[in-house]
Amino acid sequence: MLCHEPMAKTGGILCADCHALMAWQLPPIKLSAQVVGLPDRTFPLYFATFYQYPINQAMTHFKDSEHLPSLMLLFHAIHQMPRPVGAHADHTVIIPIPTTKKRLVKRGFDPVMVLAKCLAHHWQLPLWQGLSRIDDAEHQRTLDRRQRLDNMSDAFAICGEVSARRVILFDDVATTGATLQAAASVIIRHAPKTSLLAVCVAHGSQDFS
Repeated sequence: MLCHEPMAKTGGILCADCHALMAWQLPPIKLSAQVVGLPDRTFPLYFATFYQYPINQAMTHFKDSEHLPSLMLLFHAIHQMPRPVGAHADHTVIIPIPTTKKRLVKRGFDPVMVLAKCLAHHWQLPLWQGLSRIDDAEHQRTLDRRQRLDNMSDAFAICGEVSARRVILFDDVATTGATLQAAASVIIRHAPKTSLLAVCVAHGSQDFS
């Protein structure tokens, strides 16, 4: 996939040398969710690897031009994440971060949903699409941390009842965590007893983290 060298018939996507170029099985970081009337709550963010080459390049190619080889590299990254301990299909759902209608029309597809389906298949957990995007905010790529937090204010709404006891929020990339924090706050507001964690394919960079 990366070095284009012949591989043994292992059925893998990356050879051992290319796989070893990236950091895997990284410790989670803590994010916080604030809900009026409730104590501030922290939740872990797990990520497959850092948002640096080659994952950052693959993510851009996949999101901007539906580049299939890049999707396969991201699929490889997703498969490096073990299913959370105690997560089962009868009480756990994966909630993908939704996109805006405007961005969906522009792209023609929802990259986060595609990757969320890969994760759901990998972990054998159901998706729940009851979270909706209600803003037409500026794209997060161009904003700093403070602007990202402001940009996500009141950006999500719940459509329906969160019936699962455990929720896994999923996004493709987390830079500051602002999007996941905003989504988590909405979920906690509607279902305060729900156990919550977040997952993304890539986070920050090795230096940033």
